[in-house]
Amino acid sequence: MRSLALSLASAWLVWGAPAQAQVEGRPLDPCPAARDVKPANLYGLWHFSLWPSGGNEDAAVSRGAMLLEAHPDYPDSVRGQLQRSTRADEVKAQVSGDVTDGGFNLDESDDGVAMSAVWSGELSPTDCRLDIQGTRRAAEGRTGGDPEWNFRLRKAPANR
Repeated sequence: MRSLALSLASAWLVWGAPAQAQVEGRPLDPCPAARDVKPANLYGLWHFSLWPSGGNEDAAVSRGAMLLEAHPDYPDSVRGQLQRSTRADEVKAQVSGDVTDGGFNLDESDDGVAMSAVWSGELSPTDCRLDIQGTRRAAEGRTGGDPEWNFRLRKAPANR
């Protein structure tokens, strides 16, 4: 848990760093096709922005970091934690999901039991699959939660 806190704290410090498809100055080679991206390609620290539908990322209402690791029960999936800011407070949640044929799906749980939100997006055809964009919406049957938001996930430079 402490290493997650340190990783998330580090994420906040480097939030403004531009996304680059490099590892220690070297381009990723080869860059996998979207259909060839595996869960292991998602492991590591990601930064994200959330903004209202019809808006743009510059007007993000929430920013945060997400740490994805191997799912202990499902080998073709990922599991992790996220932490994000809102105008009023900080939000922490557990996440679990997968990537299939370039499609990204993630379930978010604010209590570790029930789904609170669903993330659905596509891996970028550029930037060597280190950028994911889509929508985040309240889970089915969930009332009083956040509205539907657009999201953009960018893999942290040190985790590429």
